Amino acid sequence: MEEEKYCKYCGAANPTSTSFCTKCGKTFFSASASPLPPPSATKEKKSPIWLRILEISAGLIIVILGVAAFYPGVDWGWQTFIAFLATALIILETTYIIRIFAKDISGRRRLNLILSVLATLIAVLVIALSFYGFYLSLIYLLALGLLFAGIASAARGTVGGKIVGIFGIFVAIIVSIFPKIVGLLAIFIGLVALIFPDVIYYPENVAALITLSLMIFGLEPIISGIMGRWI
Repeated sequence: MEEEKYCKYCGAANPTSTSFCTKCGKTFFSASASPLPPPSATKEKKSPIWLRILEISAGLIIVILGVAAFYPGVDWGWQTFIAFLATALIILETTYIIRIFAKDISGRRRLNLILSVLATLIAVLVIALSFYGFYLSLIYLLALGLLFAGIASAARGTVGGKIVGIFGIFVAIIVSIFPKIVGLLAIFIGLVALIFPDVIYYPENVAALITLSLMIFGLEPIISGIMGRWI
């Protein structure tokens, strides 16, 4: 079987003896005459099935926890409510950590790993401290964890990571700097205020924004799991 070389312009396979690409007609120069790998070889491999199932499951659990936290007519109490949010953050960041190790730890993924670990530790600390009260302070601590999670997602460089990451960073900063006007922001965003119209007062509005942000974060691993790659 005759060896093949690949056109650097269109990627078509050609016999090594030809001087022109049989598909696009471009001339083969000596610098490009050496065989090149097929374009498909450079495509990102899909995630293994176990990782895709993990991502979809984690995303669904995060969304369910968010819905449960503000389910109409149910008063969980602040300790349970905060535990829901912290657990969602732990699941989210643990999934990212597993995903990083399943791929490879290199370049910007080292930063992702550090930030995800920090966000996870903050969420664990929040659950531990929730037994002692100070719930409003713990909400702000969760906002710090959300900030780390947002930076980690945005630093991945993917479109989905940037969208949810920037939103998470935005919410964390707004919650931390302008807590008493978050009710207006929640109404502007619409989802929380429309679905749960009673949740528009401080400090519930702060928790509502964090919950909404975590639910949006949860959509990213679901879509990534379905597609088999980071989005």
